[in-house]
Amino acid sequence: MANMHTVARAPLANSWNQRRPDGYDVVIIGSGYGGAITAARLATASWPGAKPSVCILERGKEWLPGQFPDNLQGGAGALRSDVNPLGLFDFHFGTDIGIIKGSGLGGTSLINANVAYQPEGDLFDESRWPQAIRDARDNGLLGQYYARARSTLFAERHPQGEELSKVKALKRGSDGKPGTEFDLLDIAVNFKFEGPNNWGVQQRKCINCGDCVSGCNVGAKNTLDTNYLAIAKHGGAAIFTQVEVRHIEKLQTGGYLIHYTRRESSQGQVENGTLKAKRAVIVAAGALGSTVVMLRSRLRGLSLPDAVGTRFSGNGDFFGLAYNSDVRADVLGWGAYPTSDRALRIQTTPGETRLPGPSIVARLRYKKNGRPGKRITIEDLSFPLIYVDAARAAFSVLIGRDTDPDDFFDDLQEARRRLLDVGAFNPELEKGALNFTMLDLVMGRDDAGGRIELDSTGRAHVRWLDAGRQKVFTRENDILLEHARALGATFIENPLWGFTPFRTLLTAHPLGGCPMGEDHTSGLVNHLGQVFDRAGGAHEGLYISDGSIIPMALGVNPFLTISALSERIAESLIKKMGGAPFILDRIQ
Repeated sequence: MANMHTVARAPLANSWNQRRPDGYDVVIIGSGYGGAITAARLATASWPGAKPSVCILERGKEWLPGQFPDNLQGGAGALRSDVNPLGLFDFHFGTDIGIIKGSGLGGTSLINANVAYQPEGDLFDESRWPQAIRDARDNGLLGQYYARARSTLFAERHPQGEELSKVKALKRGSDGKPGTEFDLLDIAVNFKFEGPNNWGVQQRKCINCGDCVSGCNVGAKNTLDTNYLAIAKHGGAAIFTQVEVRHIEKLQTGGYLIHYTRRESSQGQVENGTLKAKRAVIVAAGALGSTVVMLRSRLRGLSLPDAVGTRFSGNGDFFGLAYNSDVRADVLGWGAYPTSDRALRIQTTPGETRLPGPSIVARLRYKKNGRPGKRITIEDLSFPLIYVDAARAAFSVLIGRDTDPDDFFDDLQEARRRLLDVGAFNPELEKGALNFTMLDLVMGRDDAGGRIELDSTGRAHVRWLDAGRQKVFTRENDILLEHARALGATFIENPLWGFTPFRTLLTAHPLGGCPMGEDHTSGLVNHLGQVFDRAGGAHEGLYISDGSIIPMALGVNPFLTISALSERIAESLIKKMGGAPFILDRIQ
C-alpha cells in the first residue's frame, strides 16, 4: 500500500446508526456526479423555512488515499462480485459489450481518468435531446452549468503536460493530418497546493505517478469526496455507505419508500429494510445502476413508460495499442512511490520529463470541423502500477501488425525490447517494449441502440446485437492503425473486439438506459430529470440525475456533461421546493 506520500484525510460517511428513523425529505441514491452534485446544491441552498433533510445512499464503501490497491493481488481482491459486494472495480462482461465502472463513495470518479471535456455545442442539435436543452445551450445557461461544474471540480490543464513523453508521442501520431487538432485537456487533478482545498479536504500535489484509474493513493485526484460530497456534508447532508437500493415504492399518501440491502462488510451481516423519502427521490446510481432500480421498481408496480432500459450507449469507446514503437512513451505507473528505485532510475535524462503523468493528459480531435457524428477523439493512457507486470507479459506474446516491416535494424531493436518484457522478469521496465507503447482511448458516436434488461436473477444484462459491427468502430480502428504507423509501432487491435467472434466492445463510459425525451413516448425523464409515468404524466418528486439520462453517445469523456445537466436539474429542483440556489466558492 501507499507510503509517506499519502495524505491523511477524514472520512465523510456517517454511522448507519445516525440515520433518522422517520426518513428524510430527500433521498439521493448514488454518490457519483449526479448524486453528489444534487446533494451539495440541496444541502447548501437558501431555504425560507426549515432546511429539508437530505441523505445519500451509496452501495459501496468509502475509500481513502492509502487504501487503494497498488499490486495485481490487491486489485484482484478489490473486484466487486457476489462474494465481495463492496469491491472497488465493477466489471460487467457480456457478448455485446463489457463495462468498467467504480463502486464506492464518489462512484466512478474514484477510478476514472479525470477528463473534464465539454463537447462542441452542435452536439445538442440532435433530435434526441429535448428542445429545452437546445434552448439552454442557445441562451448560454448550459454553458454556465458546465463552467460551474468545472470550477467546483478544479479541472485544469497539466502545467507541464506537453513535456510528457506520451503526450509528445500522441502529437506525433497525428502526423499533421488535415482536420486534426491537438490540445491538452482539463483534468480534475490538483497540481497547485498541499493542504486543505476550498472545501476543507486535505490534498497533495500530483506526483505524476500514473495511477489515476486504479485509485489515487497520493490524494491529488479531485474525486467527488474532495469537492461536491464535502460540500454536501458541510451543508448537513447525511452520507451512508454500503447501502444498496433494490427498488422504489410510491406511497399513496405521498413520498416514496426506498427498499435497501445494507452490508456491514463484504462477508458480514446483511440487513434488508426500508427508508422513507418524504418529498423527493433522486436516482443517481449510474447507467446500469439507475436503470436496474427503475426496472425492478416497474416490476413491483411503479408506472413507467417503455423507454426504461433503452438508448444504452458505450459512448463509442474503443481501445488500441501502438505497441513497441520507435519512441519512448514512459507510460508505466509507479503509484505513490516517487522515491522508489525504479522511479529514480527512470528519471535519468537531464532536461526531459520521464514521468508517466496522470492517466490522460491530452487529446487528438479528428474531423473537428466535420459533422458531429463523424468526429473522433483519441487520448493517451498510462498503465497503472497494478497492471504493469501483467500487461508486459500479455502484450509481449501477441503478434499484432508490424507497420514498418522493412526496417531491419529497427526490427532488431523491437525484438530486443519485446524479450525484455517476456514473462515480466526484467526489472528495468523502462527499457522494455511496453514503455515504448501508446495505449489509446478512442471515442466516437455509436448508435445508442443497446437495451438494458433484467436477467433471471434481477441483474443488468445489456442486449445490443452486432454493436461492434457499426462503421464507427471500423473507422476508429483504421485511425488507430494510422497512429501506430506514424510511430513505427506494431498495431494491436482492441483484443476483445479483434479476437472475439461477436466483435465485443468495452466501455468505461456507459450512458443511457433512462434517457431524457420530449415526452413519455421518447424518454423516461424530461429535460429536468423528472420521471414520466406510463400515461404521460410525471411522478411528483421522482428524478434521475446521472449518465443514464444521456440519450446518445457524446463522443467525448462524459462526466462534465453529466455534471452540467445535474447542476441544471438540482437548481430547478431547489426552486420547485421553494428554495433559492446558493453556490459556495469555499468552506470557511
